[in-house]
Amino acid sequence: MTSSLAASYDRCRQFSKQSGSNFLLSFWFLPREKRQAMYALYAFFRHTDDLADEEGTDQAASLQTWRDQFHAAMQGDFADPRLPALVDTIHRYGIPQQYFLESIDGVESDLTRTRFTDFDELHHYCYQVASAIGLSCLPVWGVRPDFDRDAAIAAGVAFQLTNILRDIREDAQRGRIYVPLDDLRRFDVTEESFFSGQFSPGFEPLMRFEIDRAEQLFTKARVLHNDLHPDGRRIFDAMMETYHDLLKQIARSPEEVLRRKIQVGSWRKVKLFARLAMSRMPLRSKGPLKAEVP
Repeated sequence: MTSSLAASYDRCRQFSKQSGSNFLLSFWFLPREKRQAMYALYAFFRHTDDLADEEGTDQAASLQTWRDQFHAAMQGDFADPRLPALVDTIHRYGIPQQYFLESIDGVESDLTRTRFTDFDELHHYCYQVASAIGLSCLPVWGVRPDFDRDAAIAAGVAFQLTNILRDIREDAQRGRIYVPLDDLRRFDVTEESFFSGQFSPGFEPLMRFEIDRAEQLFTKARVLHNDLHPDGRRIFDAMMETYHDLLKQIARSPEEVLRRKIQVGSWRKVKLFARLAMSRMPLRSKGPLKAEVP
C-alpha cells in the first residue's frame, strides 16, 4: 500500500471515529484489512448524510458535487482525501458502484419529499438509504456468491422501518411523515394527530400493523446469517439483535413514540459487544497450540 493510500484510509478512520457511532465498535471484531475497508465505506455514507444535514447550504448542489466527485474518483481523479481508500475498497472487494449512487439518491430525496403514498414507495426509499449500504458491506464481511439478496434487502428495510417507527415524533416536528399515507387512512389516523402528538384511537392499531410488517422483514432477513463468513455473522447478528430489541421495546407501548425517543439501553449494547468479543476469541483446549475459531 502506498503512503498516500494509507493516509486516505487513516483519514477515513479518523473521520468515522469523530461521528461517535456505536456501530463503529463492531469494526474491531474484523481483521485489520476488513476494518480499514469498513472505515472507508462508513466515511462515504456518513459524509453523504452530513451534506444533506448542513443547514444554510445548497444541500442538493453539495450532493451533486459529491456524486460527481465519486464518478471522477472511479476514474482516478480524487477531489477528496477519503476517496482513494473508498475506490481501493470497491476494487479490492468487487463492490458494485450502484450502491453508492443509490444511497446518494435516497439521501437527496429527503430534501424534497415529506410523505409516502404507500409501502412500495417507502420500501424503495428504505432500500436506497439502508439496504444499499448493507449490500455494499457484504463483500467486505464475506458472503457467498449466491447469497440471498432478498434477505439482505429485507434486513435494511427492517432496520430503517424500525427507525421510522421510533422517530415518528421527531420527524413530525420537522414536518415529515414516513409512515405510508395509505396506512394512515386504513386506520383513520390523521396527519394532524402526528403533528400534534395526540394519541388517536387508530394509532395503536396502525403501529401494530407496522410492527408486524417489520417483524416479517426481520424473519425474512435472518436467513442471510447462513450466507455470511463468521466475520460478517458477528456484525450482522449484533445489528439484527439491536434493531429487533428496539422494535420489541416499541411494541411494548407503541404510544410512547409520541412522547419520547425509544432507545436500546447502554447495558444491552455492552452485552452485545461483549458477546461479539467472545465469539472472536479462539477456543483453546487443554492441549498445546490447539485453537479453533468458531
